[in-house]
Amino acid sequence: MTSWTNFIDTPETADHAVHVYSELSELAPSVARFLHSGFRAGGPAIVIATEGHRGVFAEELARLGSAPGLLERQGMLVCGDAEALLDRFMDAEAPSAERFERVVGGLVDELSARHPGRTIRAFGEMVDVLWRRGQRKAAIVLEELWNELAKTRSFALLCGYHLDIFDPEVQREGLPQVLGVHSHARTVAEPSRLARAVDLALTEVVGPVRAARIYLDVAEQIPPGSLPRGQAVLSWLGDCHVPDARAILERARMHYRLRTA
Repeated sequence: MTSWTNFIDTPETADHAVHVYSELSELAPSVARFLHSGFRAGGPAIVIATEGHRGVFAEELARLGSAPGLLERQGMLVCGDAEALLDRFMDAEAPSAERFERVVGGLVDELSARHPGRTIRAFGEMVDVLWRRGQRKAAIVLEELWNELAKTRSFALLCGYHLDIFDPEVQREGLPQVLGVHSHARTVAEPSRLARAVDLALTEVVGPVRAARIYLDVAEQIPPGSLPRGQAVLSWLGDCHVPDARAILERARMHYRLRTA
């Protein structure tokens, strides 16, 4: 798996990444850099987001030197409303594969026809809209439809999910589902700060000896390099039903937010 930075700057066709965030200010720079790097290389982009988020992404793009309005007029950038597009292919509680192919696949095809030979960069948060509605199964089905679409189209996709990674249920049930349908993931804006926060939380809650034992268990059960160290520990805590897991997660949240880790 290539690094997060490599994905943002030079993604490969069919790469499918997710950025988990607690505040929009964490997500927007990743989205803007992902799109801006593509524009600089001459590649087009699709943004499917909620109305409020599109405005923030546009501001971040402008800060980097890309002009969203001009790019739209030039046909380099296509923007769509996440909820409106969902309405066009949802069939009750589940996405219709046929309608998704027609609606979203058609959007990709139109842009590809105008820019042959170019890899499209797409950002989408329709899945997050579904997740927030409580339609988690539908969100994962939609992720899988994106993966199927990538087998026949040339694009790289970045998704955003608003999730609380310090919530035990998110670590135990939600995050594994989300990570399982993506090739690249970032669960916090600053992974190194999360690692320090988790170090402090473990030492304070269970003591240094047991903390060392936990790190050994994590290393044995989670493949090295598959997740950043801090997230690997949080995943292990959520999965193994550790009695002190909730206390460790809350303490890690405190240290991460206070920026004292």
